[in-house]
Amino acid sequence: MMPAIDANTRLFGVFGHPIRHSLSPAMHNAAYAQLGMNAAYLAFDVTEDGLQAALDGLRALNAGGVNLTIPLKRRAFEILPRLDPTAKLLGAVNTVAFHPDGMTGYNTDGTGFLRDLKAVANITPRDRRVLVLGCGGAGRALALTCATEGAAEIALTEVLVERAQTVAAEIKQLFPSVRTSTPAQNDWPAAARAADLIIHCTPVGMHAGDKPMLDASAFRPGQVVYDLVYVEPETPTMRVARAGGATAFNGLGMLVNQGAVAFAIWTGREPDVKVMRAAIEPALHKRPA
Repeated sequence: MMPAIDANTRLFGVFGHPIRHSLSPAMHNAAYAQLGMNAAYLAFDVTEDGLQAALDGLRALNAGGVNLTIPLKRRAFEILPRLDPTAKLLGAVNTVAFHPDGMTGYNTDGTGFLRDLKAVANITPRDRRVLVLGCGGAGRALALTCATEGAAEIALTEVLVERAQTVAAEIKQLFPSVRTSTPAQNDWPAAARAADLIIHCTPVGMHAGDKPMLDASAFRPGQVVYDLVYVEPETPTMRVARAGGATAFNGLGMLVNQGAVAFAIWTGREPDVKVMRAAIEPALHKRPA
């Protein structure tokens, strides 16, 4: 439900191109309401070419900040003069805070992932063998996040092998104590079984009928499998992981927690993540077969 807006309402929002489906307004507006704040979070269709003008325009309205979706994250990284260390490390901006003297770009994805991993599995990447399935933007970000947190070893898998090798080289340069590997595709099942924490970062599972990249034999008891896909309570990857004995979670909690981190950056207040999650869960799984 759209919140009531008056002249004193503080605006926040999400920029995307195009906005196909966004859960962000519902969860942020629920948090504002729960805290009794006169604020509203809106979705805006913004192109890469129009990003600077859109940022300047919303800041001129005394807005507090915005989230950014693909493909705007990299463009914001390129044009914002002031970047938080989180954005510098990950090479992308998903949150912009507006200040009287300008704008600052942040990336809350890594923190959102770590918060939810601790909440649902009570673990961190420290001293663990990690396997990252897919080394695109999200996979790269979480591989670097795990390296930052002291993972013992990170195996990087990607159909485009050069992409995995690039991420491995970045980790080697920034975190030389973290061991990396880029197993060939026929070695992925063995690499998966050797891992303590498996993070699935590909789009597999976003569409009904998607087949998981690995079968149940690639998983084992004692593992934690974290799938960034959240459109189903149990994704295809989660299903086969659980069949193999692993404990598995979807990425809804990461979505909520990265939003909660952005909320705190903008407002200085900590939202109730349970309220935010409850606002989006009913609508999440209503998609065509």
